Amino acid sequence: MNATVTIMQTVDWGRFDLEGWLYQFGSWMNSVSGTCGKTINPIAVAMDSAVKAQKYKKLSKDRQQQIITDYLTGDFEPTKLKRTKITCQIDDNEARAVQRLILDMQGQSDVLDGWLDAIVSRYFYGASWAEMVTEERSQMDSRMDVKCGLAALHVRYGFIGF
Repeated sequence: MNATVTIMQTVDWGRFDLEGWLYQFGSWMNSVSGTCGKTINPIAVAMDSAVKAQKYKKLSKDRQQQIITDYLTGDFEPTKLKRTKITCQIDDNEARAVQRLILDMQGQSDVLDGWLDAIVSRYFYGASWAEMVTEERSQMDSRMDVKCGLAALHVRYGFIGF
């Protein structure tokens, strides 16, 4: 019998609580950046691409065309990573495992995707509550979305402290 060990099983999940792991992933994304402040970390780039592709699918055709027009005219501003005071204490394999926490849950429902989007904005990109406000989401909604997303992650991955 050939038992394979997954990356999720190799991580010592007791090192941090759930929020700690999410903050560590955000710090890890910032740890490898290029000269223009953009990340050159291949896993972080893949994560950004997956999030952008999923958001793009949900947009109306008019909104998709507007985004393309903004990009071509130079009016498009990509999400910028912020430097935080958190020192990265995880390695690449642990970062991949944290990434799996989010990616494995994406695409199950629109509501859950909204919660996970709030978690990515808050913990991975370091967005403040005010920066998370959109046309569809108020500051209080952002706080509730993050709390609900954390609860959903904790229910799915109960072995991580919360």
